[in-house]
Amino acid sequence: MSRINIQGTINNIKSKSNVYTPIIEAIVNSIQSITHKQKESQSNTFKGKIDITIHRDQTLAFDTQIPKIHSISITDNGTGFNNKNRESFDTFYSEHKKNIGGKGYGRFMFIKYFNNVSVESVFFDENSSFKKREFNFGKQYEIIVDEKISTTNNIETYSCITLKHLYETHSFDKNLDTIAKKLLEKLLIYFINDTFECPIITIKEADSSDSIILNNYLKNGSDIKFISNIEFELQQNSLKEKFNGKVFKIYSPRNQKSKIILTGHNRAVTESNLHKHIPEFEDEFYDNQEDKTNKRNYIVKTYILGDYLDNNVSLEREHFDFGKDKSDSYYPFCQHEIEYKAALKTVELFPDDVSSRKEKKETKINDYVNNSAPWHKQYIKDLDLNSVSYNLTDLDIEIALHKVKHAKEIEVRTKFNHFFDVTIPQEEKPSMTKIISDISEIGKTDLAHYVFNRKCILKAMKEILKRKEDGSSHLEEEIHNLIYPMRKNSEDTPYEDHNLWILDERLVFSNFISSDEKISSKKDALDEPDLVVFDQKKSFRNGENEFSNPLTIFEFKRPKRKNYQDKDDPVLQIGKYVKKIREGKYEMPDGLEVIKVNDNTPVYGYVIADITDKIKDFATNHQLVPSPDGEGYFGYHSGYKIYLEIISFKKLLNDATQRNKIFFQKLQIE
Repeated sequence: MSRINIQGTINNIKSKSNVYTPIIEAIVNSIQSITHKQKESQSNTFKGKIDITIHRDQTLAFDTQIPKIHSISITDNGTGFNNKNRESFDTFYSEHKKNIGGKGYGRFMFIKYFNNVSVESVFFDENSSFKKREFNFGKQYEIIVDEKISTTNNIETYSCITLKHLYETHSFDKNLDTIAKKLLEKLLIYFINDTFECPIITIKEADSSDSIILNNYLKNGSDIKFISNIEFELQQNSLKEKFNGKVFKIYSPRNQKSKIILTGHNRAVTESNLHKHIPEFEDEFYDNQEDKTNKRNYIVKTYILGDYLDNNVSLEREHFDFGKDKSDSYYPFCQHEIEYKAALKTVELFPDDVSSRKEKKETKINDYVNNSAPWHKQYIKDLDLNSVSYNLTDLDIEIALHKVKHAKEIEVRTKFNHFFDVTIPQEEKPSMTKIISDISEIGKTDLAHYVFNRKCILKAMKEILKRKEDGSSHLEEEIHNLIYPMRKNSEDTPYEDHNLWILDERLVFSNFISSDEKISSKKDALDEPDLVVFDQKKSFRNGENEFSNPLTIFEFKRPKRKNYQDKDDPVLQIGKYVKKIREGKYEMPDGLEVIKVNDNTPVYGYVIADITDKIKDFATNHQLVPSPDGEGYFGYHSGYKIYLEIISFKKLLNDATQRNKIFFQKLQIE
């Protein structure tokens, strides 16, 4: 007889198996043996039976912990190890059970996890007599060792395989119910089979202290409920493959998700989250019962079977030969295609639950767009709801809609390029009218986004100008950063990142000229940096550095500030600042030339401060005229040749709001 390096074979097993794998292999062998006996007997009275016996370590009487499992026996009343089955077991890669999925490989999983494996069986031999066969599983070069055959008075065939002494590097769950459910999960489709009656499978303690019949898990009121069979077909050219599935409800799941499970020869091979294809299955479902306080939660598991799966399952039954996400000429259907079609068929069994969740998701998306992102309205219709999570956040919605917008932009850009491509026949070119219309729509959404951001900025400004709950005012840096980021300039601050439009719309695209000129010197910067920063001048110029281009200067004062002294006169501070600029004491940011300002250059000075008695005195001293609303002053300072305006924070906010109100109304956010 040829020798096999058994330990070498075991060492080369690269599968993702676990301690339950050999148990599953043994149970499936028992089911196949019982099925064969059922067919031979042609009797309705024969009932298959499989007993899984758990052997635990001995413990002391006062030890309250559940003892560890060291061995497991699997006993069935099938045909037993007759000569044909014995020869098959003794043959590496035997094809004896090829037509029912046997690969002659699973037996090596026994020795991978257990130190010893013994077999005891009674069979009916070719001489019409009952015999008893006993042997051990070899670990060197022979599969069967220490074989004994004897006569017996037993007239019932059976097989008992005992997996002895689990290696210390592995362990089982200790709770019998947990073990039973894990076995059931892998064997579930055997219990709902159209071609044979599933044996009664019992798992029990060796001391008879507890036992569980796995079949009972599928009875009415139990934790597992068979829902329905499904069928579908995949086709590529003339090639067709049929698949069928079995859908179950799994009640009271613990941290589990709904799954699609692809099987090979009735055994679970791969599983994927169902919500990967249908997001509405991300959370558990609940049975609609009259007693709402006692609703049962459940997940869904869909087991898929088919010849295409059986014929392409790997030797270890842990993956398939075809690709996960891409088909090819040799394997026309990939795992993703099969799972997606199975998911669509599964959805049909839960129409109300899925529809309700889709409506909730649509409502959440619409609420977000209407309340927070109205510029995305035109893209909602193009959003594939299956592409976004059921438990999506506002950020998820924003990203999903932005992807739709980006795809639209790419599509329009492609059409635009095609229109001017001379290699494309005129009749195949897109309509320029349609291209312009699409470009216009995209532009509208960008404008809507920009306007909505203005609305949010003004709302934030209003909150900053209020007193805090403790009665104090907000720091000056908050309003300063809102209008223009502190310690930034035009070199590193694009127009999208500042809000100078609050002060003057003309400043949106201004060229920055100068900053960081500290006027007030009564306090050192280290003593009160926020106030120092707020007292800094900000200068802006429209257009290039030319004498004819206007210069605008802003002087900010702290909101609600009242303690002004004569030296704090903001008009004088701006005037002195302009004088230094006219004297050529300031350069452009690049240092190439001084700032060009002469007596004929239009210069605008703005003071942003709450109108206090002292501010009123400053305005009167410089002959500024009160504004009609009483919230500011304006006039021309002939000495400094500056147009000056003092604006209260309230007026600044109100004026900015009024300028943008028509846009807010058109956008329906007013």
